[in-house]
Amino acid sequence: MMFTLDKKNTGVLIIDVQEKVFRAVERSMDILHTIQLLIAGVKLLSLPIYLSEQYPEGLGTTIEGIRNILPNNVTPLSKKSFSCWKNQGIRDAIIKSSIKQWILVGLETHVCVLQTAKDLKMNGFDVVVLNDAVSSRSLFDFSTAISEMKDGGIRVSCTETVLFELFETSETANFKALSELLK
Repeated sequence: MMFTLDKKNTGVLIIDVQEKVFRAVERSMDILHTIQLLIAGVKLLSLPIYLSEQYPEGLGTTIEGIRNILPNNVTPLSKKSFSCWKNQGIRDAIIKSSIKQWILVGLETHVCVLQTAKDLKMNGFDVVVLNDAVSSRSLFDFSTAISEMKDGGIRVSCTETVLFELFETSETANFKALSELLK
């Protein structure tokens, strides 16, 4: 089902961009740059951002390049389940937020991102995964997960597309700032 993101009802979930995993994934620096762009863009719109960390005691915390640009009110939500939805604390935060549309980015595409996307979709949320802001250790795992998401009715898009969709028009406040980010 196709849908258009509504900035009044959209949140971002950054999944497990942690030190030990980040070093091992394909295109890691491209992914970092793209997630930073997304964060900067959604901050211009004051969209809520949530952050998960998979077993931080073993995999480390969120990488500094993301942690340092997040709004002060974003605190990592620790989990051991692969799907964010299957972690009680994260599920409660999602439900409490009343957000119905979720932009997902992070690691790894074929495990935590895929399972979270499927669970959110199955529980009635609109989900868009940004293929330029997710990665896996293997390109084959990444591409298989993207294909599975599409087959399952999960929207797959890219960062610039969703930012322009959320801004809607060049007459929007802060659009000039977005244009500067994209240069």
